[in-house]
Amino acid sequence: MKVCVKKVNYKRGWVVFEKEDGDFGWFEILDTVELEEDDILEGDFDILGGTNVMKVATGETVDIFIEDYGMTYKNAIGMVFR
Repeated sequence: MKVCVKKVNYKRGWVVFEKEDGDFGWFEILDTVELEEDDILEGDFDILGGTNVMKVATGETVDIFIEDYGMTYKNAIGMVFR
């Protein structure tokens, strides 16, 4: 599954993503790979917890921890920038 990075809280390493079906979620970056808005990631975003995903543009693997998904944009932003 591909998702698009929508917002990044660089201080905390938290990211809001949008799935292809229009749902949003957020995860914590557990890696040194930098993510930017509009980056496309590929992986399993229908699970909670630790997983590895791929940054499509560079092929880099990114270690993340998915905190939640199936949210609205407003709720995801609220969690990432609280």
